[in-house]
Amino acid sequence: MLTPPRPLYLSLLLLAACTSPEGTPTRFDEVTTHPDAPPIAPFETCSVYTARETVTSFNHEFVCSELTHTSYPPVGGDHYPIWAAYQEYDAPVPWGFLLHAMEHGAVVVAYRCADEASCTLADELRAILDERPDDPRCAGQATRNRMILVPDPDLTEPIAAVAWGRMYLATCLDAASLHAFIDAAYGNAREDVCNAGMDGSAAGWCAAP
Repeated sequence: MLTPPRPLYLSLLLLAACTSPEGTPTRFDEVTTHPDAPPIAPFETCSVYTARETVTSFNHEFVCSELTHTSYPPVGGDHYPIWAAYQEYDAPVPWGFLLHAMEHGAVVVAYRCADEASCTLADELRAILDERPDDPRCAGQATRNRMILVPDPDLTEPIAAVAWGRMYLATCLDAASLHAFIDAAYGNAREDVCNAGMDGSAAGWCAAP
């Protein structure tokens, strides 16, 4: 469902807030740890990589136009004017919608299953996200917080979590490190808001207005 229309002056303010000069992003605070958790096949060791990256461009582009990312999964950058609803999805969502949700303070948890038939990552990650607290900014909205769970077959690692300017890549399921990342990243973005987004799964994301 689309967010109700805003007054013109507010829409212009948000548009201005989402316009930026382009530059070269810088990655910093890179840390790799090896939690005591079993690796997810075909990986042989459990590794968790976290980093921060400057976001130098955050313009609005036409819905479903081609976007250029400085990393994958992206931690920021140009995105679409509509943001994805804060919820779980059972099919991939174009990153232009997810990026806009991240600009609003969302954390996107993505996963890749090597074997769809036997993969339990969605269930295990859902259980972790169910432990996240309610967000007061989401009071009165259809969702209790700004968490998104989504599959992405293009991931290199089986688990990735991204927020505005921050990334978490893991070859294992380690709840403690994932919670720690979310604690640091959640709501820490350019626009700390929880307005309802859009779920374009049924009609098709690129059919969105």
